Amino acid sequence: MFSTIIVDNFFEDIKKIIKISKQLKYYPPTKTDNWGGLRTKSLHLTHYDLFNDIIKKILSYYYSNNKIKFSDSSMFFSKLNLGDIGKTLYHYDEGTKIAAVIYLSSGNMKTGTTLFNKNEEKQIIIGNDLNTMVCYDGNKYHGPSSTLNLKKERLTLNVFIKNIEII
Repeated sequence: MFSTIIVDNFFEDIKKIIKISKQLKYYPPTKTDNWGGLRTKSLHLTHYDLFNDIIKKILSYYYSNNKIKFSDSSMFFSKLNLGDIGKTLYHYDEGTKIAAVIYLSSGNMKTGTTLFNKNEEKQIIIGNDLNTMVCYDGNKYHGPSSTLNLKKERLTLNVFIKNIEII
C-alpha cells in the first residue's frame, strides 16, 4: 500500500499549466464511466512530455533513489461544477497503484478530496488549495469532498499510474 503524500506548490509555473488546460477540449463521461463533470483526453495523447514529467515527479516522492518505469497510465484535466457527481461520489480507482489530484483552482476544505480508511470512515480531508498535489494508493476509497459547495468551477489534473517497475 502506498502512503498519502501532499505537496504544496507542485508546479513551478502554475499559470502555464492552467493555460494548457484552457486549450483542450473537454468531454462528458460515457455511460460506463463513474466520474462527474468534464474531462480532457489523456495528456499522453496531446502533451506527452508534460505527462511524462508529471508522472516522474510524482513517482520521485515514492522512489527517490531508484530508476523506475511506468506504463498503462493516464492523466486528465477535469472540471467539476455545482452538483456534478459520478454514479457514486466515493470510489476506488480499480487497477491503479498510485492516484493523484493536483488542484488548479482555488477552493476550500469542502471542495477538496476526502480519503477513507479500510473501514470506509473518513480519514483525511485535503483542501482544494491552488497548486497542491495529493497522491495516494489507488485502492484507497476516495472522492471529491462535495460538489454541492462549489461556488465556481473546480479544475484539477487527475493522474492514474497503473504499472510501476523498479529497474
